[in-house]
Amino acid sequence: MSAPLGAAPRRKEGEGEGGSEAGSEAGNLATTTSSQQGEQEPLAQALDDQPMIEPEEPELPSEPELPPDVLYKHDDTIVFKILTQEYSDEAVDLLCNHFFRDEPLGKALYLESPREVDHWLSKVIPHMIGDGVSVMALDEAADGRMVGVAINSIKRRGEAPGPDGLMAWVDPQKDPKMFKIASFLSNLVNDIDFFTQYNVEKIFNYELLNVDKQYGGRGIASMLVQQCSNVARAQEFSCLVVETTGIFSAKIFGRHNFKTIKEVQYSQYRQNGRILFPNTGIHTSARVSVKILEPLESNSTTNTTKTITTTNATSPPPPHS
Repeated sequence: MSAPLGAAPRRKEGEGEGGSEAGSEAGNLATTTSSQQGEQEPLAQALDDQPMIEPEEPELPSEPELPPDVLYKHDDTIVFKILTQEYSDEAVDLLCNHFFRDEPLGKALYLESPREVDHWLSKVIPHMIGDGVSVMALDEAADGRMVGVAINSIKRRGEAPGPDGLMAWVDPQKDPKMFKIASFLSNLVNDIDFFTQYNVEKIFNYELLNVDKQYGGRGIASMLVQQCSNVARAQEFSCLVVETTGIFSAKIFGRHNFKTIKEVQYSQYRQNGRILFPNTGIHTSARVSVKILEPLESNSTTNTTKTITTTNATSPPPPHS
């Protein structure tokens, strides 16, 4: 029969004792856990009260100090230095073998280099070097081989054209092709008064920029432009000028914030009714570009600008008239 509704079932023998022991163990466990929590709370509070100590940052390795005559080091082996007279012949060889053979205007006139270039270039380069603002790139891994060069000159207000200009050395009778190029470049800037327009007493002029073909694509040309800009800033130039005849050099200077102020299309430049520079390919124009350097603050310093004192930058005597 079933038990009456509401009546508790009868316990079996021993059930009450076992149940009592289980309840006791559960109570002890609860007591122990509560005690442990009580002990942990002051410890956690003590940890919270301790001041936070930030871990020390590891010291970064310092850049190796460069020799005093090195402006910058690129790709571990390419060093940039002021171009001095002892490297004059090497600079001429580099330009004859890599610059004038690919320069758009020279190619358009079938200028032969070095035959039609070396005899006058070897005379003008020493004068340009004499200004002490040209920069070269040397490969230390190749016994100091010259792999790039930026030939620059200084122009001053009221100063007559000197022996550091192409027109002083190129003979129109002996060098008719080069004379056409030099005349074109001279006419390109003749109508621009940089000194008045930019209110300066001197300008920094990029003349020739070239990199050995084997070293192309490594950013050397761009770094030459940058190091020249650093040299100009160190010597307190504010106006930098360049005439570019090809699209690649124009892009390089453009990336360094040079702004084009004049552009002449080769297809529109004629002499005696004929296009002077035909078949220039992708190189469609010559440009005059300018970069204005903001003056450095008196208390500011920079690691990329070094003042170099050149002891071997004396100019040779001017040409005989």
